[in-house]
Amino acid sequence: SVLSSAAAVGAGAVAGRRAGSAGTRDDDDDDDDGSSAPEVVEPATKTWTAEGSPPPPAPPLSLPPGVRIRVDLYDQGRRGVGGRSSHRRVVEKVDEGGGSEEVMAWDHGCQFFRADTDRFKPVVSNWMKHGFVKEWKGRFVHRNAGRTGAEGSNGGGGGGGGGFFGMPSMPPFYVGADEEHGGGGMQSIPRRLLELCAARKERNGDGDDDGTEETILSDPILEVFTGTRVSRIERRADGGDDGDAAHSAGGMGGKWSLFGTSGTAAYHDTPEHAAESALAESGGDVRLGRRDCDRDYDAVVLTDASSSFGTWHRASAGVPEDFASRVRERVGARVPLFSAMVAFEGRLDVPFDAISFDDGGGIGGSGSGDDDDDDITKLWFAARSSSKPGMRGDDEGMPSRDCWTLVSTPEYALSKIRETPMRDASTGEFVPQSADYLTSVPGPELERAFREALLTRSGMGDGDDVPGRTDGTMAAAVDPAPSALPETVYLDAQRWGSAMPCHRHLDERSGTRRTVSGVPYDTGRAPLAPTRMEEGRGGAARSEKDDDDDDDATNFLADDDRMLFQAGDMVSGYTPGFEGAAISGMDAAEHILRLLRRDESFFMSGGNQANETRCKR
Repeated sequence: SVLSSAAAVGAGAVAGRRAGSAGTRDDDDDDDDGSSAPEVVEPATKTWTAEGSPPPPAPPLSLPPGVRIRVDLYDQGRRGVGGRSSHRRVVEKVDEGGGSEEVMAWDHGCQFFRADTDRFKPVVSNWMKHGFVKEWKGRFVHRNAGRTGAEGSNGGGGGGGGGFFGMPSMPPFYVGADEEHGGGGMQSIPRRLLELCAARKERNGDGDDDGTEETILSDPILEVFTGTRVSRIERRADGGDDGDAAHSAGGMGGKWSLFGTSGTAAYHDTPEHAAESALAESGGDVRLGRRDCDRDYDAVVLTDASSSFGTWHRASAGVPEDFASRVRERVGARVPLFSAMVAFEGRLDVPFDAISFDDGGGIGGSGSGDDDDDDITKLWFAARSSSKPGMRGDDEGMPSRDCWTLVSTPEYALSKIRETPMRDASTGEFVPQSADYLTSVPGPELERAFREALLTRSGMGDGDDVPGRTDGTMAAAVDPAPSALPETVYLDAQRWGSAMPCHRHLDERSGTRRTVSGVPYDTGRAPLAPTRMEEGRGGAARSEKDDDDDDDATNFLADDDRMLFQAGDMVSGYTPGFEGAAISGMDAAEHILRLLRRDESFFMSGGNQANETRCKR
């Protein structure tokens, strides 16, 4: 999702995860949460790549001894891995003479995530044992039809489609909180997972029973390439470097080569002219991969649905059209959102740490979702950063500046995208979001909507309730004069054009569907909690299907002949969100491992080629 759903970590994250750990045995029979340390086996090299979000540890399946899978992870982000699990940290000097600093921080993508399914609960439990995920507990409320309800009231997000991923009435809510290794924020989850995967070093043996010695490769199992765009993938009939052997839609056998760029030309927010200039200066797209070893891949896993866009889009990966069309069909439509990062000079005197707003008559308009911007509900959710574990400030207490993340409604985001599309109508070029636009249009509009909510009784409720009451109500409380609110000292915003997939029951006949620049969007609402398998397009459980080849039978897409896969929340059959994304990635990873276990020729060729393709340090 963005927000409780961020496939950022889920999707490709976990897809890459299993493969990244596939050179380990599963020794957790005595501990079904996967927390026991797996045994590292000695490898024969086979390689594949995961593009998208980063991988969690602890694979449930093992590969035969002597086989190792090497993973190269490509992430296009400017500020590191994570995608929609992004975290922004800004340091400002407040006393030039004394050198004191003010640190401001926001989760401006995924706000929290859920763990409702038996499939995902043990994974989250293991993350909590490792210390980089904690439950977020705070003063959570939900504004519904002019009344503000506290946690435990019936305003919480299961029914009616108005709630924000079950906030506040359906806890627990989980957040990244890796205080021991660099602090909190949702991005600490992918960062810590990658660190754990990268730490799985191969062991040098004293010799095997068959008399071989030093059969271990010294290169890392996982390599991360940040700020890198994969712009083209090609299937090669052989594993060599001969460009004449390249083709984009080969049959059985062969390997994948990846091409792309990094830096300025790769970032989503680089203006088109600047990206073209940077690409020309660098000599154009180059072959991607580790320079000191084989750069052909046996399999490719994609986790960004935008990689199947046409070449006009900055995230396009040149995916073979027959596979890309399957991805677009499964995705159907996407849900856009904007988020604003606001810092107030002083702490807001409000009786809540997070609030979700109902879609009917919410903050900033009526919630119609059509063309009149004045009638569109703007705010869906707001959260105070310092209420989250790992983001509570220094040892002296809370930071003096009060940082809040404001999340728009899908209807508002769609109205802005219709005003300012992501593709130039005359040239067909990709139009990235710019800082000037974000800080002059959506950012200020969301901030004004939040101030309106704080300053007016009509925005927050009738104000007659009393804080601390036990009948499930809570005062909307805030009715000071406008001058009583602290000044805004920092404001930025982010556009999430593919914040999450639309619900599976929505199709091209949906009354809330709109197409902008050839991209379908749908703002139709349905419950976002608890996480469950949704009925409709792509939403039938695998166990309910007789045909494993049916795309609807899985939470991911697969072309087994070409070893090409798509995982993530956008193709998952579960409720839009982080959890559905993670399950998609886990299912895809296990599917790949099963394919490899069944293919004896894969292992034979891997073993025979191990010495020839060994990576050297």
